[in-house]
Amino acid sequence: MAVTLQQIADACGVSRGTVDRALHGKKGIRPDVAEQIQKTAQLMGYVSRHAADKSDDAPARPLRLGVVLHSATTEFVQMLIGLLHRTAADMAPLGVEVLIRPMDDMDVHHQLTLIEELVQLERIDGLALMPLASDLVRDRINSLSMHSGIPVVTLNTDIPDSARLAYVGPNNLACGRAAGALMGMALGGSGRILPIIGQRNGHYADSQRFTGFLGEMEQNFPQIEVMPPEYCFLDHLLAERITARMLESMPDISGIYISTVGRSGVYRALQKACLHQKVHVVVHDLTHDNLQMIRAGVVDFAIGQDVKTQGSLPLRLLYQYLVKHRSPKRRDYFTEIQIKFRCNLDTIIE
Repeated sequence: MAVTLQQIADACGVSRGTVDRALHGKKGIRPDVAEQIQKTAQLMGYVSRHAADKSDDAPARPLRLGVVLHSATTEFVQMLIGLLHRTAADMAPLGVEVLIRPMDDMDVHHQLTLIEELVQLERIDGLALMPLASDLVRDRINSLSMHSGIPVVTLNTDIPDSARLAYVGPNNLACGRAAGALMGMALGGSGRILPIIGQRNGHYADSQRFTGFLGEMEQNFPQIEVMPPEYCFLDHLLAERITARMLESMPDISGIYISTVGRSGVYRALQKACLHQKVHVVVHDLTHDNLQMIRAGVVDFAIGQDVKTQGSLPLRLLYQYLVKHRSPKRRDYFTEIQIKFRCNLDTIIE
């Protein structure tokens, strides 16, 4: 069995990060400690995963980076996949092969199976992962990073207390607060809001956005009533029925906050009830359907999360770490919060 960085760390009585710095010539470690770690690694027979693939006894192969994404049927993730393919093409001349594994569902065991396929069969050197909210996924990230020597960069969604190398994506709490501030101003500080959320668990972004939204409302718009959230489970037709039923039973609803997929059903219900210019709507993501609904007067504000950075930076961080031996300068790369409404749509290139 191959010697891992954690085994060397245990033998030397130091952290795994210290071993990583010593073996890759990074700063921030005393020369005598670095020398001890290097000698111990040599005695234990340590060979880095990528170096082993490039040994004289093994055929040369590209650096392999794996990508696993959930919710692949959504328009946002389709945009993300396209950008990841574009980044992969740009990195191919550098000797990098990118293996993308999208999954339509949000099943934890499906995600773990795709990770294992990439690790065991494809022998990836690094992983970019859109993780589901699960202790099982957290444990696998920790195992890959601490025992298998495979760095993991999370994107779009995150498990911050895992051993991932870095996170690239939105600060979802801040995005939710931005949505709350926009809704509060649109309502003039009073009214009743219907929140429509994707699901109760499995996706950190949903819960974090709603938490941020509620925090902004409680702090700065105490006269606005936020109703208990309705869950559409990413089902557009269910979202349409929920919206139609709530609008009929509570005609004084003045705002709808949509944190996730299912929004097209909400739009249809508003248009059928002829309330699309009376009820204020705030959504997330600068997708084609949201931009069209802004033009149609159904949506007031759409909050973007810089999909271009998410489609390139995770792969580049892994490349820099594995090939250039450069650790990310920080653990969190929060993407820009972009806000679009009817007056600035001309700055969008679709």
